[in-house]
Amino acid sequence: MEPVHAVIIATGILMISIAAFGFASSKNLIRQLLSVEVAFNGALLLLLALLAANPSFATLFALLLISVVTGEIVVVVAILIAFYRSTKSLSSEPLEEAMV
Repeated sequence: MEPVHAVIIATGILMISIAAFGFASSKNLIRQLLSVEVAFNGALLLLLALLAANPSFATLFALLLISVVTGEIVVVVAILIAFYRSTKSLSSEPLEEAMV
């Protein structure tokens, strides 16, 4: 494995661990969703580092995933706006209480 790939893999693992901590330690829905996005991007970085042996396939895969993530962000923002309009808060506590 090349040193560059090792750095990319370490960066992906670091992003996933930071995102897991951010998700677990926050009650704010926006912070939690941003943490999930960072974890998803860290996983994509790991996957692209493993696909680097075939650059054309990695580029195509990266473009496909960027378009999927963009659509996902639009849907998440729409859900957050609807949640804020109904509860006047972005805390995840009402969701936790509703699940109990």
